Amino acid sequence: MKLDDLYQRAPVPVQNIFASAYGLKELPRRHGGQFRREVFDLDVRQWWTQEELEVDQNARLVSMVTWCAHRVPHYRDMFSDLGINPRDIRTAADLAQLPLLDKETVRADPDRFLPEQPQPKLIAQTTGGTTGTPVRYWATLAGVRANYATYEARCRSWAGVRLGQRMASFHGQPIIPESQAGGPYWRRNLAFNQLYFSVYHLNSLNLPAYLNQLEQFRPQVIAGYTSAVHRIARGLIDSGDIGRVRPTAVLVSSETLTPAVREDMQLAFGCRVTNAYSLGELVAFISECDHGELHISTEYGIIELLDSAGSLGSEIIATGLINKGMPLLRYRTGDLAVRTDPGHSSCGRGLPRVAEIIGRVDDVVRTPEGATVGPAPMSLAFQRVPHLRRAQVRQDSLDALTVLLEVDSLFSHQDEEFLIGELRKRLGPSIRLFIEQVPTVPRTSGGKERLVVSSLGQQRGPL
Repeated sequence: MKLDDLYQRAPVPVQNIFASAYGLKELPRRHGGQFRREVFDLDVRQWWTQEELEVDQNARLVSMVTWCAHRVPHYRDMFSDLGINPRDIRTAADLAQLPLLDKETVRADPDRFLPEQPQPKLIAQTTGGTTGTPVRYWATLAGVRANYATYEARCRSWAGVRLGQRMASFHGQPIIPESQAGGPYWRRNLAFNQLYFSVYHLNSLNLPAYLNQLEQFRPQVIAGYTSAVHRIARGLIDSGDIGRVRPTAVLVSSETLTPAVREDMQLAFGCRVTNAYSLGELVAFISECDHGELHISTEYGIIELLDSAGSLGSEIIATGLINKGMPLLRYRTGDLAVRTDPGHSSCGRGLPRVAEIIGRVDDVVRTPEGATVGPAPMSLAFQRVPHLRRAQVRQDSLDALTVLLEVDSLFSHQDEEFLIGELRKRLGPSIRLFIEQVPTVPRTSGGKERLVVSSLGQQRGPL
């Protein structure tokens, strides 16, 4: 029997043991090896000048391009077909010689983006974005640790958070078995000193239980999807319970943080809200410093901003520098950012900046039980479905969803049943699901993908 099946059948106290055991396994993978040294180095480099950071980034780029040209089939063939000498790619500006890379190209043949033998040990990654295009990504152990070191040094540390502080998390793992009737809707991970809340059961009926548990747990840090944390904040405000839950920091990601949502969170929790942007593909990291400015971590990846007519911002084109397990050069993220005025930052850091992260703007799914599920947690339902190219969820009534699927010829009834099971984990048993295969999933007039489209007239995600 698989561990997941054992977890699903176990009583809640045993599930808490499973969660803590998972944490014990993850701790050395995330924070072992050179993790602390990398955190220290990132702390030092944040104060480097722009010129020093450019020299460092260019050296990392040369190393990555050399690796790609010699070890990764897709790039070796690309350089050959285009007649480009990899040695000519020495600075971020030189990347303009290379074509843009879209997700469909990676999805069509992901093995061609993996290094040839001898292949480093690779770790499967999950993406927390809002697209309905499932792609499997891989990372080296060094890449995973570099990712967590950057999060520690350039997000948690800037928010005044330390490792080991009590943390309440609102992310997308389906921790509550579909068969469970009633609460509790959270699980305890002692290894992380974490209480992990289900975002899929966060509805008006269950909200008081969430608030009671948060008050009892007294988290020092609240971290999670913007939409879920905002739902908690609105619950505190609407019930007149401002100050009932008092963390020292709130960290949000994966969904757009609007000024109105930030204001609600800061009012409800009485602390600063820190925003961050990254992708499961490990290609870009942008985070908010203690002066409220959004900085690009140059060691993590190179970000180009591609302008398009009529767009609210510029598309983020990212070249990853930390992961040689599945390197992506000039990768189209589909997310948007707004350029900032040139010049020095008010905080004194040399790291480049953007003015705003827009991200994708999707609707949200509403369930008959009153839950609101944003595009980031919804996207996780599609990630492991075989032979699925793209998906879109359309909602025109509270009790039903139509799921449009763009699939390949090998997509089977078993694949569809697997997807329905994944959706049920997140949306519950009562909403009706209609699966429809289509030649092409519709895009916006600007050619962008949207995972969730709703005509219910409610808030757009992230809340």
